[in-house]
Amino acid sequence: MPIFGRLALKVIMAIQRIPPFYPKKDLSRPNLAVRFLKILIKRARLCRTLPDYLASDNLPVINTFYATAIALESLKEKIPSHRENFLIICDADINRVWVPEDPGASSIKYLVPCTQVRNRLLTYGVRPEHIFLTGFPLPVENVGTETGLEVLKIDLLARLLRLDPSGKFFAYHRYSVCHWLGRKTIPEHRENHFTVMFAIGGAGAQTELARRILKSLGPLIRTGRVRLLLSCGVQRRVLEKTLKFINQQGLWDEIGRDIHLIFSDNVFEYFELFNRWLRQTDVLWTKPSELSFYCGLGLPIIMADPIGPQEELNKRWLMEIHAGMVPPGPPEYCQEWLLDLRENGRLAEAAWDGFLKARKLGTFKIKKLLETGEYAEEISPLKQ
Repeated sequence: MPIFGRLALKVIMAIQRIPPFYPKKDLSRPNLAVRFLKILIKRARLCRTLPDYLASDNLPVINTFYATAIALESLKEKIPSHRENFLIICDADINRVWVPEDPGASSIKYLVPCTQVRNRLLTYGVRPEHIFLTGFPLPVENVGTETGLEVLKIDLLARLLRLDPSGKFFAYHRYSVCHWLGRKTIPEHRENHFTVMFAIGGAGAQTELARRILKSLGPLIRTGRVRLLLSCGVQRRVLEKTLKFINQQGLWDEIGRDIHLIFSDNVFEYFELFNRWLRQTDVLWTKPSELSFYCGLGLPIIMADPIGPQEELNKRWLMEIHAGMVPPGPPEYCQEWLLDLRENGRLAEAAWDGFLKARKLGTFKIKKLLETGEYAEEISPLKQ
């Protein structure tokens, strides 16, 4: 059904379209996506069981997807009026569908990752007092404490050393690194290997790209110069396909040595595994999805082709803050251009820019807001 498929994709992309921000204008009028969501909630009774699910306690509701937050708005007569309805956003820009039909009357409180999202919500008619610039809710086990960022700083220094074998990055940024990471000196020893994580994605959209990467990096993996982490998500078919590719490239013996597969049937176990391996990752290769914001941990992002308007704008945001880069060559030659990017200090530069510019304290700020109602907006992403 190729003709129907292409037509359906164009319709979906049109509905998800995010209009240009400039010239600035009032975008509070509902678009097609908002009207369609309203039909799903009112007539198809989307999320109709939410009030029953939430009836057992009186805690604030934290949504990570717009549909449940907006559905709760329309079902507010079935839940206590004082119950707070929060919506976490993890994209660099958003469609009008994230805001209800009447934004001025909405009680949804938005927890946003960056200034652009806040400005966009204002054009959609959301009241300023309902927008909280918290930053990205990164995993605490990868950050450390709010005031010290101990885990992040230890991992970042080790990563920068592995990504700067020639010393070019530290020739420019030695004093800045010492200042922000609380160091007096920078170790001179450099390890010869580095680790690349490729995120195949939950739906397996990037599985074929994994085959091309394995084929190119095979010689570097065999000699121990590159360690490859393949994040397969929670779908066994993605894992099985990836194992097939590994076997085809004659790399089966490298599994558990210089190739590691991140997979679990249980989504929570998968997240735990992913965060644990992320600490050992030096380069994250992924679509510019929500994973883009792991650049805040000091991870350089190699961007695969984006899918959809939100990923296009995440890509633009990553490039604006210099934390992400488009591959300078085809995946078939990544063994060449990855080594060049490492040797000339570009990967280390991207890691450092992401650490400096991406807000990384979202988990702590959201927790404090929920527990105490207190919120303080900071200019610096590194404000502690």
